[in-house]
Amino acid sequence: MKTMSGEFPKTYILPYQLGIYLAVNAVPDVCLVIDGLNCVLPKVDLLAGNHDLNSTLLSPLGRHRVVCTMTGPLPQHVNPEEKIARLLGSAAEEGYGAVLVTGLPFMNLAGMDYAGIASGLRAGAPVAAVPALSMEEDWLDGYDRTLEALVSLLPSKKTAKKKRSVALAGYLYDRGERDHKANLSELKRLLSLAGLDLACVIPGGGDLKSWRRALSAELIVSLPYGRRAAARLAAMSGARLIETGLPVGLAGTSSWLAAVRKAAGLKGPLPPALAEEEKKAARGLSGALGLLAHGGLVFAGDPHLFTAAANFARELGMRVPAAFLNTRSRPLAPGPATRVLMFSPPVAAAAKALEGLGDYDRPSLALCDSFARSEGLAGGAQYVEFGFPSYSRHCLNDEPFMGYAGARALAGRLLNAALERAARTRVEARAL
Repeated sequence: MKTMSGEFPKTYILPYQLGIYLAVNAVPDVCLVIDGLNCVLPKVDLLAGNHDLNSTLLSPLGRHRVVCTMTGPLPQHVNPEEKIARLLGSAAEEGYGAVLVTGLPFMNLAGMDYAGIASGLRAGAPVAAVPALSMEEDWLDGYDRTLEALVSLLPSKKTAKKKRSVALAGYLYDRGERDHKANLSELKRLLSLAGLDLACVIPGGGDLKSWRRALSAELIVSLPYGRRAAARLAAMSGARLIETGLPVGLAGTSSWLAAVRKAAGLKGPLPPALAEEEKKAARGLSGALGLLAHGGLVFAGDPHLFTAAANFARELGMRVPAAFLNTRSRPLAPGPATRVLMFSPPVAAAAKALEGLGDYDRPSLALCDSFARSEGLAGGAQYVEFGFPSYSRHCLNDEPFMGYAGARALAGRLLNAALERAARTRVEARAL
């Protein structure tokens, strides 16, 4: 696309609606109605069948879980509120656990009150509105706001709490493959060794009804992808709330478990079984340290995953001299210093910044999503596909990246990439 003065720059940022789709994809009995034209629907293909082999957003029978009203800015329907209410009421009778509604920017500017329309409906399934903020916010906001809308549909009465039970709210369940299923199995196992019961994960691939188990949890653990949703859940249920980062790496996992235990009222250090798990994982990593230590890594992806991955890279003795983050600017959790750090950079500017690093700082490995790879943000480094979206790597077997098991698996991927990089360098040297 060109302007009068040339081309619009490509920018490394993922859109608001894509975050909404991710959240809807994670809850298999939810339908999303978008008030607007069908230009929004191609973004579904960035997820369904490409990133997530098990996605149910699209149906071969035509019963898609993302639909649009085909409403344009002009001419307007004589009674647009009545039209959208009728469409939502029809969708709510189709057997879904819930129906969500949002709109495109021009409908938001027209003053459509989706929250008011949703609250006035009495249909077979509850209906909630996701704010139409695609001009102001990015995909992480869309994901969190969608989770918050779904949490608002849960029963608001306070229930009896199960002792030492926790619910995780704000997990980024971006696909139903064995990386995320293995993550959740690992976290459940580790929390059990910590003396805690994992009552529910929001979202964790289950239907909306399964989220009700979170209402009986004593503690809500707010993961960074769902701060609004976690706060709403804690206010509804009366549970205690703790905000945490992601349990990635050895120290990251141990500190996360310790924080959750403390918030749950358990005193003292981690139980011996968990200390042994950490030692076992450390022994498993030891053979890779000689090949990974002192190496450079460029990261491209979301800011929460960046902080966790950068801290783990430091554990492995690696440096992260450059990071490109696919969101609008926002505060970052503490982590190692990064020489080049750019939020939603123009692709050309990011590539130029990477080229400007000196020989010592220039990274040999890239921990990046598929968009970063296709746009050249790896800068010639050996690529390790990680995060959303992931088009050239799928997980048919358990491949966690969280917890102690995830530390070993992720270090193994980095190690194999480093070896492949070394082999490629030798081949290129012989060809000169």
